[in-house]
Amino acid sequence: MTRPPCWPDAEPCPNNCAAALHEREVYNHLDLTGPWQGWRFRGRYLVSPDGSRLTPERLLGLAWREYNEARLAQVLRRNAAAKAARNRQPIKVVVIELAGLRIDGRAAG
Repeated sequence: MTRPPCWPDAEPCPNNCAAALHEREVYNHLDLTGPWQGWRFRGRYLVSPDGSRLTPERLLGLAWREYNEARLAQVLRRNAAAKAARNRQPIKVVVIELAGLRIDGRAAG
């Protein structure tokens, strides 16, 4: 790891900025900010504010499940709409012989 400019070689850590960089680069310890306030990385784990540890595999599994649940809901909605369309009242058709239809005095067809 390269030391930040504020941390000379062979000296103890001079400030919080250098210590935070060292923790982040060497141990992957990172406290998240913004909408992720309270969440943090500790090694290969994403740690929630209540202390639950999530591995990358677990996060992939959660994302996969959410995607497939949304996909299933979409299929169910589409099937319900198709079923409702099948159960609608049929359209009534009126049949007219073309020989008997006249437009402007001329036979149509």
